[in-house]
This record gives sequence, structure tokens and C-alpha cells, in this order.
Amino acid sequence: MKDMDKQAVKRDLFDFEVGYLTQSPCVNCEFREHLPQCHKDCIILDQIQTRLARAVSSQASRYES
Repeated sequence: MKDMDKQAVKRDLFDFEVGYLTQSPCVNCEFREHLPQCHKDCIILDQIQTRLARAVSSQASRYES
């Protein structure tokens, strides 16, 4: 259970508060030639994913048929 607590993300911000990416951080990365294998160990991508995971969508999620 402890491991699950470490991975839990507190969703306390709306997506417009978190922001969005305008360019991939991989474009100017010094390890770009190692793509796509390097993404698993990338600290920058991990931080971005963690921040985006905190966001609660501000869009209505409704399906109309």
C-alpha cells in the first residue's frame, strides 16, 4: 500500500491552471538521438506528466448521440 501512496496524484488544479505544452521538450534535448528509448528515464518528461496528471479537465465530458 505504501508504494501506491507514493504514486497517488493530488488532483487539485484545473487544466487551464496547469497550462499546456507549445513544444516538446525533446526537440532541443541533448539526448534526442536516443529517442524513443530515452523517454523512460527522462526527468523532464516525468515532471511534465506528473503536473498534467494533477489537472482536472475543465471541459464537459458528455457524449451525445
